[in-house]
Amino acid sequence: MMRKRDYFPLGIAFGKAFCNRTEETRILLNNITNGKHTLLMATRRYGKSSLALHAITLSKLPYVETDFYMASTEKVIEGYILNSVVDLIGKALGSVDKLINSIKKYVRNLKPKLEIGGKYLKLELVPTAESDPATNVKEALLLLERLLAENNKQAVLLMDEFQNVGVIAKGTGIEAAIRHVAQKTKYLTIVFSGSNRKLLQTMFEDENRPLYKLCWKLTLSRISASHYQSHLQKAAQEAWKEDLNPSVINKIFQLTERHPYYLNKLCDKLWMHCEKLPTISNADLLWLDILEEEKSDAIKEISALTAGQKKVLGQVAEENVTQLTDKATMITLEMASSSIVRALEGLEEKDIIEKLESSYKVINPVIRFYVTKGKVTQ
Repeated sequence: MMRKRDYFPLGIAFGKAFCNRTEETRILLNNITNGKHTLLMATRRYGKSSLALHAITLSKLPYVETDFYMASTEKVIEGYILNSVVDLIGKALGSVDKLINSIKKYVRNLKPKLEIGGKYLKLELVPTAESDPATNVKEALLLLERLLAENNKQAVLLMDEFQNVGVIAKGTGIEAAIRHVAQKTKYLTIVFSGSNRKLLQTMFEDENRPLYKLCWKLTLSRISASHYQSHLQKAAQEAWKEDLNPSVINKIFQLTERHPYYLNKLCDKLWMHCEKLPTISNADLLWLDILEEEKSDAIKEISALTAGQKKVLGQVAEENVTQLTDKATMITLEMASSSIVRALEGLEEKDIIEKLESSYKVINPVIRFYVTKGKVTQ
């Protein structure tokens, strides 16, 4: 039996805490099992890592997750990928000492080194002094694919926050090295994921970049109300043996705007603090706590925007705006059409707003609250 708060994690969601996303799971799982590389995009704290790990776990294939969040140089990127290759060789193929002859056969710039670590031998791939990161990345990934092919095994490499690779290594050949291998693989499947959609779109949709049209693309939106309703009622039955009143569910949706992180945070508080079924009043009061907890981060994020971005953000926050460059809006904002467009592009790149069909929306409900309430000094 799950503890009642386990349904609403603020980090990775596993098991019953994973809320639906059945169609996205089906698509990603199908891609993984059929060796199709996928680009998984979502704004921050939308559950992309939970989805990726959920689908990979269902595939029952060995995998390694590489997070480029802290990457700062090409050499660091190279090190992350080489370490991931070594880990995945161990997970997919077992004892590395039996593979050493095959490894030596396939590498030229990387020197395999075996060290005794505990009761197991530990493999390390050491680049030669004269080799460059792009060459080493290509050689390591090709090595992994060839070893998998020799043993007729499949494996998955999850590359998270991959947009940082594009920022750091653009034009250095690492992107091209990854494409060189990825377009040939039959046994290694790569899931690229990241939270900066604009940067990822540039990497994978610009015909002048190496990764152009390499992957199937999967973009996460907010989880549907019907799926959340089912999830909340299961958690309510687990905690109180009763269903939540639909009005309380609607209030949760209204306050959090079904943003996955904030919905989980509010529900976690409700399930923790309420001995009986939560009421609308409970939801309102605990949401005020969250707004206060998140206030400093929200203000910091808003304060870092340019004056033009703040003006446009204020306009978007009032309602779902479809037209921001008409004459009336330009007069209201005291901005030229071109300046408004630049501000919108900047806000999208920072993942402050998103465009849904023909209208813009502020992604984070806490930021929208402080903008509309005028809590931030312009």
